[in-house]
Amino acid sequence: MDLLKQLVFLEGKPSKPRLIKRFLKKISRSGIILVAEVDGRIVGAGGGYVIGSMENIECERYGFIEFLVVDENYRGRGIGRCLLLDLIDRLKAKGVTEIYLEVDPRNKAALSLYRSLGFTVSYLTMNLKLDEILGKRL
Repeated sequence: MDLLKQLVFLEGKPSKPRLIKRFLKKISRSGIILVAEVDGRIVGAGGGYVIGSMENIECERYGFIEFLVVDENYRGRGIGRCLLLDLIDRLKAKGVTEIYLEVDPRNKAALSLYRSLGFTVSYLTMNLKLDEILGKRL
């Protein structure tokens, strides 16, 4: 559960149990779930799935990496890279020709890992937090 808390950590605040539960439900639907173990302890996990074609994506089947997490005490040892390479291989074996993922732009280590394996920025997602602008005129 500690590993999940690290993954579902939102904006520097511990996640609420309902968010962790929702996340668990979401990943249980993923097509591929991998774990990394050290001495019988799960220290990393990754998951992804195949999606059919979309209008703005030119390939027929693409993969999406839903999550990749390594226990903070085991980072920097290549565990994330191994999990990611395995996910890529498994998605490729399922016939995908492109793989997408989302990453927090503040997560420099993840950005570095993804770029080192050839991932590039293709879309920029933006959000508007309405509770922060209440009382301000748009």
